[in-house]
Amino acid sequence: MLTLATLKSFETRLPVNKFMRVQRSYIVALDKVRAVSKTSVWIAEREINVGDQYKASVQEVFNKSI
Repeated sequence: MLTLATLKSFETRLPVNKFMRVQRSYIVALDKVRAVSKTSVWIAEREINVGDQYKASVQEVFNKSI
């Protein structure tokens, strides 16, 4: 599917408590994250690197959920 909408516009429509932006090109569903490190999140068998500007917020969210 092709869309002219930006990822930012999708991000604003999604519930903050269920989705999180982890990189310029990725928004992840928090309940699908299987593992987290300082630099990556894993969804199923796929590793997604966390962007530098998102690292602090990713650590904050997942430290609260542990």
